[in-house]
Amino acid sequence: MSYLYFLTSTNPTRYKIGIGWHLYRRHKQVDKTTRGSQRVLVAFIMPLGARWAETFLHRRYKRSHAPLKYGSGRTEWFKRGAWIVEAIAIAGLISAGQWCVVWGSVYLI
Repeated sequence: MSYLYFLTSTNPTRYKIGIGWHLYRRHKQVDKTTRGSQRVLVAFIMPLGARWAETFLHRRYKRSHAPLKYGSGRTEWFKRGAWIVEAIAIAGLISAGQWCVVWGSVYLI
């Protein structure tokens, strides 16, 4: 199982959409290599994988794309905006759908 997470940065003020297996370790790695301080805004456990969900969100919000010059995950940063509410809602629905598939199949067995 992997995580789909949203980080927020204080300097410059941006959002990061990323994935990782170990959320705490990934957060610390990004925090060390990126200017400003980062904090986890929200994270979802994706039992069936997070890569396609991350790719979908990156493509959907490419107009807000604002990559950094350096740092870990530097290409996954986006400008702040109201779109983040929709992105979090979509990620939550994807996660809930994956959990329904997992537990639905367990229930049928």
